[in-house]
Amino acid sequence: MKIATVSIEDTDENRQICMKYCGICPNYKKNHLGEHRPDCLFCARGGSDAPDIREARCFCLACEVFTGHSLSLGHFCERH
Repeated sequence: MKIATVSIEDTDENRQICMKYCGICPNYKKNHLGEHRPDCLFCARGGSDAPDIREARCFCLACEVFTGHSLSLGHFCERH
């Protein structure tokens, strides 16, 4: 299911912004999402291929990529 309402560019700048939030996100840490593809910017690159993601608190809503593109919902790492 695609949640993003606009196309997000997969750029170094957007990845750096993303990692400010993914890097501290409980969902990202708990599920070791940095070890799976894609490893960040899920709103642009798609959900993680990590098996069995156990949902924890989501930081998508605080991210400048999320707010700057008027995205809705969150948890892009597990549903995109």
